[in-house]
Amino acid sequence: MSSIVETSPVARLNRGTALRWLPVVFGLVLMYVPSYIDLWQQFWSREDNAHGPLIVAVVGWLVWRKRECFLVAPSDLNRIGGWALIVVGLVLYVIGRSQDFFQPDAFSQIPLLLGLILALQGRNAFWALFFPICFLSFSVPLPGSLLDAVLLPLKYHVSQVVEQILYFAGYPIARTGVVLNIGPYQLLIANACSGLNSMIALTSIGILFIYLMRNPSIVRNVILLVLILPIALVANILRVMALVLVTYHFGDAAGHSFHDIAGYAEILFAFGAFFALDALLGKLTRKHTSSGRMESVPRKGDSDL
Repeated sequence: MSSIVETSPVARLNRGTALRWLPVVFGLVLMYVPSYIDLWQQFWSREDNAHGPLIVAVVGWLVWRKRECFLVAPSDLNRIGGWALIVVGLVLYVIGRSQDFFQPDAFSQIPLLLGLILALQGRNAFWALFFPICFLSFSVPLPGSLLDAVLLPLKYHVSQVVEQILYFAGYPIARTGVVLNIGPYQLLIANACSGLNSMIALTSIGILFIYLMRNPSIVRNVILLVLILPIALVANILRVMALVLVTYHFGDAAGHSFHDIAGYAEILFAFGAFFALDALLGKLTRKHTSSGRMESVPRKGDSDL
């Protein structure tokens, strides 16, 4: 005796809708696996871009959380807008692959993915997946020309602040460009000490945190976003200052040994300060809300008109 299991129309619809994406996913894998291999060999294997694979993994997790977008019937399609984004993505991809220009190649997946979703799944899925896909931009390495324009001013500013603080503290320190001279030691502010890496890492984590928390307070979210970069800059200044002081008091060998420890301490301080700021803003927001509610309660003897 055999039993017949009937499949509901909804289950068939969900399965068919999801299976529609298999050829698309297969094509994307063929396109971007070589790109990811090149990114790993040229950028992601280095310390300054080690966050790239982590960003891709986070994006995969965010899209998986929204997987129901691919299980519903397509609705409110925008084929014109979708194909416009697809064309932009394909042009960037061709330019990047043909010219060994890694930034357009890596960035091309963002308009391409958004265009495919808009054209094949609709506006609802587009907006649901807009942030996760745009978050891929943090995995795109910065071009060398932009790095040169950003790194030198950052290094100059960091070395200037460290020199002024330690000079007022009574240390025999002087500065020449981005070179600090303290006692018998001379320390060059390298690219890793500019603070750019910590700024990028903290910005990505901060934006992801705000997105996941879904806090209704716009003021709280804006304050967190505005203060992300200052927190990262202060953390880096403290790191450089600690390295200078360790070198001055304990010698050059101790300074080199302390370098990696200072890097981890910088990350812990920056993240700790960011989450402490969020907790403080949460308390202030709750206190303000509670006081507002208390003021709105009528006093005894008052009557509504």
